[in-house]
Amino acid sequence: MAGTSDGNFAPTAHWLTPALAGLTATLLGLGIARFAYTPMLPALVGQGWLSGDGAAYIGAVNLLGYLAGALCAAPLSRLWPAARVLRAAMLLTVVSLAACAWNGGFAWLAGWRLLAGATGAVIIVLAGPTVLAAVPMAAKPRAIGVVFSGIGLGVVFAGFGVPALAPFGLEVAWLALAALALALTVFSWSRWPRGAAAPPRQAADAVRAMPLPLVLFTLAYAGDGFGYVPHTLFLSDFIARGLDLGVAVGGIVWAAFGAGAALGAVVGGWLAARMGFGPAFALALALKTLAVGLPLLATDLPVLILSAFVVGLLTPGSVTLASGVAASMAGSAGHVRAWGWMTAAFALAQAIGGYALSALFAVTGAYWPLFAAGTAVLFLGTVCGLLGVRLSRRSVQ
Repeated sequence: MAGTSDGNFAPTAHWLTPALAGLTATLLGLGIARFAYTPMLPALVGQGWLSGDGAAYIGAVNLLGYLAGALCAAPLSRLWPAARVLRAAMLLTVVSLAACAWNGGFAWLAGWRLLAGATGAVIIVLAGPTVLAAVPMAAKPRAIGVVFSGIGLGVVFAGFGVPALAPFGLEVAWLALAALALALTVFSWSRWPRGAAAPPRQAADAVRAMPLPLVLFTLAYAGDGFGYVPHTLFLSDFIARGLDLGVAVGGIVWAAFGAGAALGAVVGGWLAARMGFGPAFALALALKTLAVGLPLLATDLPVLILSAFVVGLLTPGSVTLASGVAASMAGSAGHVRAWGWMTAAFALAQAIGGYALSALFAVTGAYWPLFAAGTAVLFLGTVCGLLGVRLSRRSVQ
Protein backbone atom coordinates (compact mmCIF):
# COMPACT_ATOMS: atom_id res chain seq x y z
CA MET A 1 0.00 0.00 0.00
CA ALA A 2 1.24 3.43 -0.91
CA GLY A 3 2.39 5.75 1.81
CA THR A 4 0.10 8.32 3.27
CA SER A 5 0.75 11.37 5.39
CA ASP A 6 -0.80 13.56 8.06
CA GLY A 7 -3.59 12.71 10.46
CA ASN A 8 -2.14 9.82 12.44
CA PHE A 9 -4.64 7.01 13.12
CA ALA A 10 -3.77 3.89 15.06
CA PRO A 11 -5.31 0.66 13.74
CA THR A 12 -7.88 0.73 16.54
CA ALA A 13 -8.83 4.38 16.00
CA HIS A 14 -12.31 5.28 14.89
CA TRP A 15 -12.77 4.58 11.19
CA LEU A 16 -15.15 7.46 10.44
CA THR A 17 -12.59 10.30 10.32
CA PRO A 18 -10.52 8.90 7.43
CA ALA A 19 -13.71 7.62 5.78
CA LEU A 20 -15.09 11.17 5.72
CA ALA A 21 -11.91 12.35 4.03
CA GLY A 22 -12.51 9.68 1.40
CA LEU A 23 -16.15 10.72 1.05
CA THR A 24 -15.24 14.35 0.36
CA ALA A 25 -12.66 13.18 -2.18
CA THR A 26 -15.07 11.01 -4.18
CA LEU A 27 -17.74 13.70 -3.95
CA LEU A 28 -15.25 16.08 -5.54
CA GLY A 29 -13.56 13.68 -7.95
CA LEU A 30 -16.70 12.21 -9.54
CA GLY A 31 -19.68 13.96 -8.02
CA ILE A 32 -18.59 17.48 -8.95
CA ALA A 33 -15.73 17.16 -11.42
CA ARG A 34 -17.62 14.74 -13.64
CA PHE A 35 -21.34 14.39 -12.99
CA ALA A 36 -21.97 18.12 -12.66
CA TYR A 37 -21.08 18.47 -16.36
CA THR A 38 -24.11 16.48 -17.56
CA PRO A 39 -26.75 18.95 -16.32
CA MET A 40 -24.40 21.79 -17.30
CA LEU A 41 -24.35 20.67 -20.94
CA PRO A 42 -27.71 22.18 -22.05
CA ALA A 43 -26.70 25.54 -20.58
CA LEU A 44 -23.31 25.44 -22.33
CA VAL A 45 -25.12 25.03 -25.64
CA GLY A 46 -28.03 27.33 -24.83
CA GLN A 47 -25.80 30.20 -23.68
CA GLY A 48 -23.60 29.88 -26.75
CA TRP A 49 -20.40 28.63 -25.12
CA LEU A 50 -20.33 25.44 -27.21
CA SER A 51 -22.15 23.77 -30.06
CA GLY A 52 -24.10 20.61 -29.35
CA ASP A 53 -21.41 18.47 -30.97
CA GLY A 54 -18.64 20.36 -29.18
CA ALA A 55 -20.26 19.86 -25.78
CA ALA A 56 -20.63 16.13 -26.46
CA TYR A 57 -16.99 15.83 -27.54
CA ILE A 58 -15.84 17.55 -24.38
CA GLY A 59 -17.77 14.95 -22.42
CA ALA A 60 -15.82 12.26 -24.30
CA VAL A 61 -12.54 14.08 -23.58
CA ASN A 62 -13.33 13.89 -19.87
CA LEU A 63 -13.73 10.10 -20.18
CA LEU A 64 -10.36 9.94 -21.93
CA GLY A 65 -8.79 11.85 -19.04
CA TYR A 66 -10.43 9.43 -16.61
CA LEU A 67 -8.79 6.49 -18.37
CA ALA A 68 -5.39 8.20 -18.28
CA GLY A 69 -5.74 9.03 -14.60
CA ALA A 70 -6.69 5.46 -13.74
CA LEU A 71 -3.49 4.21 -15.39
CA CYS A 72 -1.30 6.83 -13.68
CA ALA A 73 -2.66 6.59 -10.12
CA ALA A 74 -0.66 3.56 -8.96
CA PRO A 75 2.70 4.82 -10.35
CA LEU A 76 2.10 8.21 -8.72
CA SER A 77 1.41 6.56 -5.35
CA ARG A 78 4.77 4.78 -5.55
CA LEU A 79 6.60 8.08 -6.12
CA TRP A 80 4.87 10.10 -3.38
CA PRO A 81 2.72 9.40 -0.30
CA ALA A 82 -0.84 8.66 -1.34
CA ALA A 83 -2.32 11.43 0.81
CA ARG A 84 -0.02 13.95 -0.89
CA VAL A 85 -1.13 12.73 -4.32
CA LEU A 86 -4.78 12.95 -3.24
CA ARG A 87 -4.37 16.51 -1.98
CA ALA A 88 -2.65 17.53 -5.22
CA ALA A 89 -5.37 15.88 -7.32
CA MET A 90 -8.11 17.65 -5.38
CA LEU A 91 -6.36 21.02 -5.71
CA LEU A 92 -5.90 20.52 -9.46
CA THR A 93 -9.59 19.66 -9.72
CA VAL A 94 -10.44 22.95 -8.00
CA VAL A 95 -8.22 24.80 -10.51
CA SER A 96 -9.84 23.00 -13.47
CA LEU A 97 -13.34 23.98 -12.32
CA ALA A 98 -12.36 27.60 -11.74
CA ALA A 99 -10.64 27.77 -15.16
CA CYS A 100 -13.87 26.65 -16.86
CA ALA A 101 -15.54 29.84 -15.62
CA TRP A 102 -13.83 31.67 -18.50
CA ASN A 103 -15.33 31.05 -21.92
CA GLY A 104 -12.06 30.40 -23.72
CA GLY A 105 -13.58 28.28 -26.47
CA PHE A 106 -13.56 24.58 -27.22
CA ALA A 107 -9.82 23.92 -26.81
CA TRP A 108 -9.64 25.77 -23.48
CA LEU A 109 -12.60 23.95 -21.97
CA ALA A 110 -11.54 20.59 -23.40
CA GLY A 111 -8.09 20.87 -21.84
CA TRP A 112 -9.45 21.59 -18.37
CA ARG A 113 -12.11 18.89 -18.65
CA LEU A 114 -9.35 16.44 -19.65
CA LEU A 115 -7.48 17.38 -16.47
CA ALA A 116 -10.63 17.01 -14.35
CA GLY A 117 -11.16 13.52 -15.73
CA ALA A 118 -7.58 12.51 -14.92
CA THR A 119 -7.59 13.93 -11.39
CA GLY A 120 -11.00 12.39 -10.73
CA ALA A 121 -9.69 8.93 -11.62
CA VAL A 122 -6.60 9.38 -9.43
CA ILE A 123 -8.89 10.28 -6.53
CA ILE A 124 -11.18 7.29 -7.12
CA VAL A 125 -8.26 4.85 -7.35
CA LEU A 126 -6.37 6.11 -4.28
CA ALA A 127 -9.09 7.24 -1.85
CA GLY A 128 -10.41 3.77 -1.00
CA PRO A 129 -7.04 2.03 -0.47
CA THR A 130 -5.70 4.95 1.57
CA VAL A 131 -8.67 4.84 3.93
CA LEU A 132 -8.90 1.05 4.16
CA ALA A 133 -5.24 0.79 5.16
CA ALA A 134 -6.02 2.85 8.29
CA VAL A 135 -9.14 1.11 9.62
CA PRO A 136 -9.55 -2.24 11.41
CA MET A 137 -10.72 -5.25 9.41
CA ALA A 138 -14.20 -5.32 10.92
CA ALA A 139 -14.83 -1.70 9.88
CA LYS A 140 -13.60 -1.99 6.29
CA PRO A 141 -17.00 -2.70 4.64
CA ARG A 142 -18.60 0.26 6.45
CA ALA A 143 -15.65 2.53 5.77
CA ILE A 144 -15.54 1.83 2.06
CA GLY A 145 -19.30 2.33 1.86
CA VAL A 146 -18.91 5.79 3.36
CA VAL A 147 -15.98 6.63 1.06
CA PHE A 148 -17.84 5.90 -2.16
CA SER A 149 -21.15 7.38 -1.02
CA GLY A 150 -19.65 10.67 -2.16
CA ILE A 151 -20.35 9.59 -5.74
CA GLY A 152 -24.08 9.25 -5.10
CA LEU A 153 -24.24 12.51 -3.18
CA GLY A 154 -22.56 14.15 -6.17
CA VAL A 155 -25.20 12.78 -8.54
CA VAL A 156 -27.93 14.26 -6.37
CA PHE A 157 -26.18 17.62 -6.14
CA ALA A 158 -25.52 17.66 -9.88
CA GLY A 159 -29.14 16.89 -10.68
CA PHE A 160 -30.59 19.63 -8.50
CA GLY A 161 -27.85 22.16 -7.75
CA VAL A 162 -26.42 22.81 -11.20
CA PRO A 163 -29.77 23.64 -12.89
CA ALA A 164 -30.44 26.08 -10.05
CA LEU A 165 -27.06 27.79 -10.60
CA ALA A 166 -27.09 27.89 -14.42
CA PRO A 167 -29.67 30.71 -14.81
CA PHE A 168 -27.28 33.05 -12.96
CA GLY A 169 -24.72 32.52 -15.72
CA LEU A 170 -22.23 29.80 -16.43
CA GLU A 171 -19.43 31.85 -14.88
CA VAL A 172 -21.28 31.85 -11.57
CA ALA A 173 -22.08 28.14 -11.85
CA TRP A 174 -18.47 27.10 -12.52
CA LEU A 175 -17.11 29.34 -9.76
CA ALA A 176 -19.68 28.02 -7.28
CA LEU A 177 -18.58 24.47 -8.11
CA ALA A 178 -14.94 25.49 -7.65
CA ALA A 179 -15.73 27.10 -4.29
CA LEU A 180 -17.48 23.94 -3.09
CA ALA A 181 -14.57 21.85 -4.35
CA LEU A 182 -12.13 24.04 -2.42
CA ALA A 183 -14.20 23.68 0.75
CA LEU A 184 -14.18 19.89 0.38
CA THR A 185 -10.42 19.93 -0.17
CA VAL A 186 -9.85 22.00 2.97
CA PHE A 187 -12.15 19.73 5.00
CA SER A 188 -10.28 16.56 3.99
CA TRP A 189 -6.76 18.03 4.17
CA SER A 190 -5.79 16.94 7.70
CA ARG A 191 -8.13 13.94 7.88
CA TRP A 192 -6.16 11.61 5.60
CA PRO A 193 -4.49 8.82 7.56
CA ARG A 194 -0.76 8.40 7.72
CA GLY A 195 1.63 5.74 8.79
CA ALA A 196 1.39 3.22 5.94
CA ALA A 197 4.66 3.03 4.07
CA ALA A 198 4.87 2.46 0.34
CA PRO A 199 5.14 -1.25 -0.51
CA PRO A 200 8.65 -2.55 -1.08
CA ARG A 201 9.62 -2.94 -4.72
CA GLN A 202 9.54 -6.73 -4.44
CA ALA A 203 5.99 -6.57 -3.03
CA ALA A 204 4.87 -4.33 -5.88
CA ASP A 205 6.53 -6.62 -8.40
CA ALA A 206 4.83 -9.64 -6.85
CA VAL A 207 1.37 -8.33 -7.71
CA ARG A 208 2.12 -7.46 -11.33
CA ALA A 209 0.62 -10.77 -12.46
CA MET A 210 -3.06 -10.75 -11.51
CA PRO A 211 -4.52 -14.09 -10.39
CA LEU A 212 -7.24 -15.52 -12.62
CA PRO A 213 -10.13 -14.75 -10.21
CA LEU A 214 -9.07 -11.10 -10.10
CA VAL A 215 -8.85 -11.04 -13.91
CA LEU A 216 -12.42 -12.33 -14.05
CA PHE A 217 -13.59 -9.69 -11.57
CA THR A 218 -11.85 -7.05 -13.68
CA LEU A 219 -13.71 -8.27 -16.77
CA ALA A 220 -16.91 -8.21 -14.75
CA TYR A 221 -16.27 -4.60 -13.75
CA ALA A 222 -15.56 -3.72 -17.37
CA GLY A 223 -18.95 -5.21 -18.27
CA ASP A 224 -20.48 -2.93 -15.66
CA GLY A 225 -18.75 0.06 -17.27
CA PHE A 226 -20.38 -0.70 -20.63
CA GLY A 227 -23.69 -1.95 -19.30
CA TYR A 228 -24.77 1.10 -17.33
CA VAL A 229 -24.20 3.49 -20.24
CA PRO A 230 -27.74 3.20 -21.67
CA HIS A 231 -29.20 4.55 -18.44
CA THR A 232 -26.66 7.30 -17.84
CA LEU A 233 -26.70 8.58 -21.42
CA PHE A 234 -30.06 7.70 -22.93
CA LEU A 235 -32.71 6.94 -20.29
CA SER A 236 -33.92 10.51 -19.81
CA ASP A 237 -33.98 11.13 -23.56
CA PHE A 238 -35.80 7.83 -24.11
CA ILE A 239 -38.52 8.93 -21.70
CA ALA A 240 -38.73 12.53 -22.89
CA ARG A 241 -38.60 11.98 -26.65
CA GLY A 242 -38.79 8.23 -27.29
CA LEU A 243 -41.94 7.78 -25.19
CA ASP A 244 -43.05 11.40 -25.72
CA LEU A 245 -43.53 11.94 -21.99
CA GLY A 246 -41.64 15.22 -21.87
CA VAL A 247 -38.56 16.60 -20.18
CA ALA A 248 -40.25 16.97 -16.80
CA VAL A 249 -41.06 13.26 -16.57
CA GLY A 250 -37.54 12.44 -17.73
CA GLY A 251 -36.29 14.60 -14.87
CA ILE A 252 -38.43 12.71 -12.36
CA VAL A 253 -36.94 9.41 -13.48
CA TRP A 254 -33.40 10.83 -13.31
CA ALA A 255 -34.15 12.00 -9.77
CA ALA A 256 -34.95 8.36 -8.95
CA PHE A 257 -31.52 7.42 -10.33
CA GLY A 258 -29.97 10.05 -8.06
CA ALA A 259 -31.92 8.85 -5.03
CA GLY A 260 -30.64 5.34 -5.62
CA ALA A 261 -27.09 6.57 -6.14
CA ALA A 262 -27.16 8.43 -2.83
CA LEU A 263 -27.78 5.13 -1.03
CA GLY A 264 -25.73 2.83 -3.24
CA ALA A 265 -22.33 2.84 -1.56
CA VAL A 266 -23.77 2.31 1.92
CA VAL A 267 -25.94 -0.55 0.65
CA GLY A 268 -22.88 -2.03 -1.07
CA GLY A 269 -20.92 -1.90 2.17
CA TRP A 270 -23.84 -3.50 4.02
CA LEU A 271 -23.99 -6.37 1.50
CA ALA A 272 -20.22 -6.88 1.69
CA ALA A 273 -20.35 -7.12 5.48
CA ARG A 274 -22.85 -9.96 5.21
CA MET A 275 -21.78 -11.83 2.07
CA GLY A 276 -18.18 -10.88 1.40
CA PHE A 277 -17.06 -8.52 -1.35
CA GLY A 278 -16.90 -11.06 -4.20
CA PRO A 279 -20.37 -12.62 -3.82
CA ALA A 280 -21.94 -9.22 -3.14
CA PHE A 281 -20.33 -7.81 -6.31
CA ALA A 282 -21.66 -10.71 -8.41
CA LEU A 283 -25.13 -10.25 -6.92
CA ALA A 284 -25.04 -6.52 -7.63
CA LEU A 285 -24.17 -7.16 -11.28
CA ALA A 286 -27.00 -9.70 -11.61
CA LEU A 287 -29.54 -7.25 -10.18
CA LYS A 288 -28.17 -4.47 -12.38
CA THR A 289 -28.56 -6.68 -15.45
CA LEU A 290 -32.24 -7.13 -14.65
CA ALA A 291 -32.70 -3.42 -13.96
CA VAL A 292 -31.08 -2.31 -17.24
CA GLY A 293 -33.29 -4.79 -19.10
CA LEU A 294 -36.56 -3.64 -17.49
CA PRO A 295 -37.36 -1.05 -20.22
CA LEU A 296 -37.31 -3.93 -22.71
CA LEU A 297 -40.17 -5.57 -20.81
CA ALA A 298 -42.38 -2.61 -19.92
CA THR A 299 -42.46 1.16 -20.30
CA ASP A 300 -44.95 1.99 -17.56
CA LEU A 301 -43.67 4.91 -15.51
CA PRO A 302 -43.41 2.97 -12.21
CA VAL A 303 -41.32 0.31 -13.98
CA LEU A 304 -38.98 2.94 -15.42
CA ILE A 305 -38.64 4.65 -12.04
CA LEU A 306 -37.77 1.29 -10.45
CA SER A 307 -35.25 0.61 -13.20
CA ALA A 308 -33.59 3.99 -12.74
CA PHE A 309 -33.51 3.66 -8.94
CA VAL A 310 -31.91 0.20 -8.98
CA VAL A 311 -29.30 1.14 -11.60
CA GLY A 312 -28.55 4.30 -9.61
CA LEU A 313 -28.31 2.29 -6.40
CA LEU A 314 -25.88 -0.20 -7.95
CA THR A 315 -23.67 2.36 -9.71
CA PRO A 316 -21.71 3.60 -6.65
CA GLY A 317 -22.61 0.27 -5.02
CA SER A 318 -20.65 -1.58 -7.72
CA VAL A 319 -17.71 0.79 -7.32
CA THR A 320 -17.66 0.12 -3.58
CA LEU A 321 -17.80 -3.65 -4.03
CA ALA A 322 -15.26 -3.75 -6.86
CA SER A 323 -12.74 -1.80 -4.80
CA GLY A 324 -13.38 -4.16 -1.91
CA VAL A 325 -12.77 -7.15 -4.19
CA ALA A 326 -9.42 -5.65 -5.21
CA ALA A 327 -8.50 -5.11 -1.54
CA SER A 328 -9.55 -8.58 -0.40
CA MET A 329 -7.80 -10.41 -3.25
CA ALA A 330 -4.66 -8.32 -3.77
CA GLY A 331 -3.98 -7.36 -0.15
CA SER A 332 -2.66 -4.03 1.07
CA ALA A 333 0.46 -4.17 -1.10
CA GLY A 334 -1.50 -4.85 -4.28
CA HIS A 335 -4.71 -2.93 -3.64
CA VAL A 336 -3.78 0.27 -5.46
CA ARG A 337 -2.38 -1.57 -8.47
CA ALA A 338 -5.30 -4.01 -8.77
CA TRP A 339 -7.92 -1.31 -8.23
CA GLY A 340 -6.14 0.94 -10.74
CA TRP A 341 -6.35 -1.77 -13.40
CA MET A 342 -9.99 -2.46 -12.60
CA THR A 343 -10.81 1.26 -12.83
CA ALA A 344 -8.94 1.52 -16.14
CA ALA A 345 -10.88 -1.46 -17.52
CA PHE A 346 -14.14 0.16 -16.40
CA ALA A 347 -13.15 3.50 -17.94
CA LEU A 348 -12.16 1.92 -21.26
CA ALA A 349 -15.38 -0.11 -21.48
CA GLN A 350 -17.40 2.97 -20.52
CA ALA A 351 -15.79 5.04 -23.28
CA ILE A 352 -16.30 2.26 -25.83
CA GLY A 353 -19.90 1.92 -24.70
CA GLY A 354 -20.55 5.63 -25.04
CA TYR A 355 -19.23 5.84 -28.59
CA ALA A 356 -20.60 2.46 -29.73
CA LEU A 357 -24.11 3.00 -28.41
CA SER A 358 -24.21 6.54 -29.77
CA ALA A 359 -23.28 5.16 -33.20
CA LEU A 360 -25.88 2.41 -32.85
CA PHE A 361 -28.55 4.96 -32.02
CA ALA A 362 -27.50 7.13 -34.97
CA VAL A 363 -27.93 4.15 -37.31
CA THR A 364 -31.14 2.68 -35.89
CA GLY A 365 -32.87 5.70 -34.36
CA ALA A 366 -34.24 3.26 -31.77
CA TYR A 367 -33.65 2.99 -28.05
CA TRP A 368 -34.42 -0.71 -27.63
CA PRO A 369 -31.10 -1.94 -29.08
CA LEU A 370 -29.25 0.24 -26.58
CA PHE A 371 -30.88 -1.34 -23.53
CA ALA A 372 -30.54 -4.78 -25.11
CA ALA A 373 -26.80 -4.27 -25.65
CA GLY A 374 -26.30 -3.00 -22.11
CA THR A 375 -28.23 -5.94 -20.69
CA ALA A 376 -26.23 -8.46 -22.74
CA VAL A 377 -22.84 -7.06 -21.72
CA LEU A 378 -23.88 -6.84 -18.07
CA PHE A 379 -25.01 -10.47 -18.23
CA LEU A 380 -21.56 -11.46 -19.49
CA GLY A 381 -20.03 -9.41 -16.69
CA THR A 382 -22.22 -11.22 -14.17
CA VAL A 383 -21.03 -14.57 -15.51
CA CYS A 384 -17.41 -13.44 -15.11
CA GLY A 385 -18.14 -12.30 -11.57
CA LEU A 386 -19.73 -15.64 -10.64
CA LEU A 387 -16.77 -17.52 -12.11
CA GLY A 388 -14.44 -15.26 -10.13
CA VAL A 389 -16.31 -16.08 -6.92
CA ARG A 390 -16.16 -19.82 -7.64
CA LEU A 391 -12.45 -19.83 -8.47
CA SER A 392 -11.55 -17.67 -5.47
CA ARG A 393 -13.41 -20.07 -3.17
CA ARG A 394 -11.55 -23.00 -4.69
CA SER A 395 -8.21 -21.30 -4.13
CA VAL A 396 -9.09 -20.67 -0.48
CA GLN A 397 -10.09 -24.30 0.00
